[in-house]
Amino acid sequence: MITIKRMSDCTFAEVTKAWNRGFEGYFVSIVMTEEMLVQRLGNEGYVMGLSVVAFDGEEPIGLVASGLRTIGGKKVAWNGGTGVATEYRRQGVGRQLIDATLELYKEAGVQVATLEAMSQNSKAIALYEQKGYEVVDRLLFWQRIGPLPEHAFGGSTKPEYRIRPIVTQEVTALPFYDGDVAWQNQWQSLRDAQAVMVEDGAGQAVGYALYKSMVNEAGQVSNIVLRQCVAQPGHSDARNILSAALARVYAPYASDCKRSTFNLRASEGLLLEILESAGFGPSETEQVYMVKQMETAQE
Repeated sequence: MITIKRMSDCTFAEVTKAWNRGFEGYFVSIVMTEEMLVQRLGNEGYVMGLSVVAFDGEEPIGLVASGLRTIGGKKVAWNGGTGVATEYRRQGVGRQLIDATLELYKEAGVQVATLEAMSQNSKAIALYEQKGYEVVDRLLFWQRIGPLPEHAFGGSTKPEYRIRPIVTQEVTALPFYDGDVAWQNQWQSLRDAQAVMVEDGAGQAVGYALYKSMVNEAGQVSNIVLRQCVAQPGHSDARNILSAALARVYAPYASDCKRSTFNLRASEGLLLEILESAGFGPSETEQVYMVKQMETAQE
């Protein structure tokens, strides 16, 4: 008999087993040790009381790991991973997990539920749609490998724009900080990332970028991953603002490394246009961004 428990009522050994069995053979390998999973759950802000684990008798066979944040004055829950053990797939376990998750969201007063799913995982997407989620955007993993040409982003930065490093959390003070993005690209998930602010000649903030640089064993940058790049909405010089930020994020141009994006929304047309002109293009990975407007228990 299949039963569903809150993750907070399970041992970490059970959660780890559910995680590894649930994501076995998945599109991206995410095998965890118990210690690795404890660290991940803590660092990425999962909420054990909103997450669930499926059992067949005493055996953990799947889970949904969720988090909760307040964005724009609303309680927004994010599903950071749904997994079911291979031999239990297509038997309704995923449906039971999602039903239990949505019930917990409702009890917690969640107003908006979000998740990401691999674009090729049509069965999972169909299940989420049956449960009231809607695909609102595509999430792109673009990349460019090798050195960048000298004028990849339009040459030298215009003198009226100043690019300065900031602490990641500083972006939240900007009136145009974009919190309506996939959870892994929100500042709370990027505390160890890098950030830059774009300021105009008067010292006013007109843009920002969040990104991560990865270094190999030789101490050389191997990958620069863009998470957000935003210009002040309605600004007449948005193209140059974005280009100035990208020029800083992906510098130095001569570096022979991989430059990529992570969960970049397909609706960000101008940003994609600039990246494409610099030689960036699609990788094999793409996700969909799905949203469900919740009815709370009080309604």
